[in-house]
Order: sequence, then structure tokens, then C-alpha cells
Amino acid sequence: MLGNTRTRRRGGTTTEAGFTLLELTLVGAIVVVLTALAVPMTASAIDSGKGRHAAGFMASRARFVRQQAVFGYRAHALVFEQSNGRWVFRVCRDENYNGVRRVDISAGIDPCIEGPHDIEALFRGTKVAVDPSLEGPAGEPGSPDPVRFGRPDMFSCSFAGTCTAGSVYLQSPEGVQFAVRVLGATGRTRILRYDRVSTRWDAL
Repeated sequence: MLGNTRTRRRGGTTTEAGFTLLELTLVGAIVVVLTALAVPMTASAIDSGKGRHAAGFMASRARFVRQQAVFGYRAHALVFEQSNGRWVFRVCRDENYNGVRRVDISAGIDPCIEGPHDIEALFRGTKVAVDPSLEGPAGEPGSPDPVRFGRPDMFSCSFAGTCTAGSVYLQSPEGVQFAVRVLGATGRTRILRYDRVSTRWDAL
């Protein structure tokens, strides 16, 4: 007998109870198997969580832009650009009532009140990127461009609350795909995650 051996009396007869080597071996094997199963699931959840948090941050800045435009009575925009091969964005404000324009930003007329924000720096390993083989949430054809707000790469909202429709795509360190999608007429912002099993975008 091994481990936790104890003596019990049953009807005047003394017996010994405990764990045998076989029982301990079986318990150990079960623990090893459960741990092996739990570690990948935990790692996957952490990875997906990083992408979800990055998408949530992006969505919050889009909502902030619309809020500032409505309550400030002037257009605001998320202005995307590439820096050292990575996408960054700033929050900029229209100062001369002709909309946020890159030429006015460069001239110092339209100030940028936030940023530049670098998703890869804020959420380690997560980046603004997209798998070009994936269709968009509305069935749009795949594209390698992760920032889809028209040629200016700018998400802009007017003081009336209408915004540029489009999407920005993000990938977690292990390639889980997320999208922050904005409806133009209402400025409503949604976060979606691509499920490779069902091959569809699911709202979060």
C-alpha cells in the first residue's frame, strides 16, 4: 500500500485502506491529459482576447470621432497612414469647415488631437491586417487592403452624425481575423470576428 494509508474497523475486523501505485498512476495520467488539453484552449482564448481588445479600442475611437463631430459642430476623422510598414491612425478635426482633408492636415490647418495610435505597439502582436482570401462581412470580394474607407483611408463624420461607411480589419498574433465595421448613415459601429469553421463573420 502507498500514500494516505489509514486503519478502519468493520464489525471487529481491522482493515487497511489507501491508494495503490496503479491508482496514483491513473490519476497522474488524467491530470497530464487534462493539462495538455487546457493549455492550448487557454492560449487560444488569450490570443483571441488580444484581437478583441484591439478591435474594441478601434471601435471606441470611431465612436469618439462621431461624438466629437456632433457635439463640436465640426467634422472629425480617423486618419489612417502607414509608418515604417505599419498602419497607424490619428484623430483629426476640421478647422475651416470644409471637412477633414489631408492637405489641410499637412498645412497645419486641421489639427490632430490624438495619436498617432499604433495597434501593434498598444496590443503586442495584433496588427491592422487582413487575409486577402476572405470575403468581407457583406460578401465583398477579398482584398489585401485592411483599411477600407475609400481612397483617402479616412473615416470621417460630419456634425450631422453621418459618417464614411467602411471597415478596418485586424489580426490577432495567431491570425484570428476581426473587423470594425461602420454604417455610414447612422455611424453605427460593429465588431465582427471571422469563424473559419463556419466561414462567416459573427458579431461580437
